Amino acid sequence: MFCLKRTSLTILKEKPVYNSNRSVFHRYLIILIASLLISACADDDNLDQPAELFPFDSDYYLDVTWHQSSGVGAEEQYVFLQPLILENIAITVSRNGVISIINLKNGDFEQSIELNSVISAGIGGNEEVWLVATRDAYVIAVDAKTRMERWRTRVSSEVLARPVIYQDMVVVRTVDGKILSLDRQSGKIRWQYQRAIPDLTLRGTSEPVISRDKIFAGLADGRLIAISPDNGEVIWDIALAVPTGRSEIQRLIDIDGDAELYGRVLYVASFQGRVAAIDVERGQFLWARDFSTHTGIILDDKVLYSSDDNGHIWALDRLNGATIWKQDKLAHRKLTRPTIIGDYLAVGDFEGYVHLLSRYDGHFIARYQLGQFDDLGWELGTGIIVPPIVKGKDRLVVVTRGGIVYVLALRERNDNF
Repeated sequence: MFCLKRTSLTILKEKPVYNSNRSVFHRYLIILIASLLISACADDDNLDQPAELFPFDSDYYLDVTWHQSSGVGAEEQYVFLQPLILENIAITVSRNGVISIINLKNGDFEQSIELNSVISAGIGGNEEVWLVATRDAYVIAVDAKTRMERWRTRVSSEVLARPVIYQDMVVVRTVDGKILSLDRQSGKIRWQYQRAIPDLTLRGTSEPVISRDKIFAGLADGRLIAISPDNGEVIWDIALAVPTGRSEIQRLIDIDGDAELYGRVLYVASFQGRVAAIDVERGQFLWARDFSTHTGIILDDKVLYSSDDNGHIWALDRLNGATIWKQDKLAHRKLTRPTIIGDYLAVGDFEGYVHLLSRYDGHFIARYQLGQFDDLGWELGTGIIVPPIVKGKDRLVVVTRGGIVYVLALRERNDNF
């Protein structure tokens, strides 16, 4: 009998059909069927039980410098509320539409900005403008100097990836398969590219990568495209993954994890597909190998790192894709994409643990569990789905599902600082 993994229930979404009661019925029908399949497969659940964590010896540990609530977090919603980290401040956005400016040195609030909207993605932008997206399909720009709303533009559907600034434009991806260019100053739509999407996809879209006069985007049908920033015309279009299997779920091949560009080579991975290196000038594969992830990849000058959908962390040779090492002691712990901090990798998991591993062989360096409780002792949402963010040489900024922002410091055990 075919069985769904528990993680599938939180990330499946139906192809959007708007202003249709039939669409709502279909969405709940899909959830009901998924629930029944999971119940029917209860005997096989032990195959996907999260790995037990064991103690280890290390000369290093993670220590909380400060923590601060940023408001309503993602909780049980599959929404990536990434903060924007600038030189001295962290800009966060809550699920219920409150932007908070937090001092990175001590965690003090500087200001809050009410947007009166339900937020569907993390906050993008730079030192001049901050960008958020809403569940009801608006992109909002806030002036970083005046801290006032600059413009609010309606797009075709919900936005799940942070808007990205490129020169004088803002590039936006919507869940109905569109990529749009908005004028950075006015929010006016300049052009849009549209691609049909499969009936069933993972809930999420990857952020576009923009460089070398091209916008690179991984799509829900497993294809990777390069389009012109000037007019949205396709420069090249290649298949990273091809659907296989009989059921719609077996044929999911979304590219939802963020890609990374190194020189003229783009590295990208898909769900139930492949990880590959692509020459962006010619749109041709340099290498590819079977792989499955929905969290994306990260690079250093020699190695590609990724967490696969089984909770294994991989280090692959950037030049040919060969395995350097693999860490499987965090299996089925729903890991974030790794983050590079010095000689180490940091990943978060579904129980709020931050794990630190060696970049060179994958052995464990440190571990810390984030946690917050209410007045009755009930634990708030402490799972981590947003990758940790590096600040400085030895600091990590981590946001939990409950909306708590932590700054962690890596310390030696003989370090009293």
